[in-house]
Amino acid sequence: MIHIRQPYIPSSQQAMELPREIVWLRRGTLALGLLLLTALLVVALRALMLMPWFSITRMTVAGRTAYDTQFHNALTLRANVLPALTGNYFNLNLRTARERFEALPWIRSATVQRVFPNSLAVTLTAHVPVARWGEQTSDADIERLVNAQGEIFEASGGQMETDDLPMLTGADVDAGEVLALYTSLQTRLQASLPDQTITELSHTQQGLWHAKLSNDAVLELGTGSQTEVMQRTERWLQALPQITQKYNAHAIQSLDLRYPDGFALRLAGVTTRQEK
Repeated sequence: MIHIRQPYIPSSQQAMELPREIVWLRRGTLALGLLLLTALLVVALRALMLMPWFSITRMTVAGRTAYDTQFHNALTLRANVLPALTGNYFNLNLRTARERFEALPWIRSATVQRVFPNSLAVTLTAHVPVARWGEQTSDADIERLVNAQGEIFEASGGQMETDDLPMLTGADVDAGEVLALYTSLQTRLQASLPDQTITELSHTQQGLWHAKLSNDAVLELGTGSQTEVMQRTERWLQALPQITQKYNAHAIQSLDLRYPDGFALRLAGVTTRQEK
């Protein structure tokens, strides 16, 4: 008979299986301790974030160019923006701050960034007016203008000389389209009649395009898209060299491009109708 003796294992090293209730109690105690520690850390962190060290005490305002900041000074910014800014470095609402800057006259866009530990850096981009727009408001101190992007904006009058800008008229939603046609017409006109500029361009509710030159000549451009109007204008300008051989084209009084097969041109003392 062979007897195999098991090795001796001290009782302190013997694995003991704890009751399930005790295991869950230990786990629950550990989780509760971690939760309490996390809560204490959150409270401490919040208290730290609310310390006076992080209160916004400095704001730097700049522009991409000198033009962008010429319409506002520290006094106007302090009066119009600061009252709307609440919070500190950590909890200041940057979107609200940006919208407040963009609500200022002449300001097209703004970017607002935090600068640790208690500052803001603001970059402004101002509207660049290229035309006056439609009927002006009842407030003589407010002008309605169109910027280079075809957007209508209201600005304080007197801060910039705008009398030399062309007058564009139409539905507000069509401002970009009206500006685009004006730009195309002006560019093309300058190549053939460099001493004339377009001072007015309007788009009526009926879809008719009207223009006015610097010598007060009236241009009836008809209806249609920018392409269609430019095609009719090109037909007139291509015939212009032949007209100038007989008449003084600079004395133009009116032009009607609404004819399907030509145009009607009135010069000082002369009336013509150009056919294909």
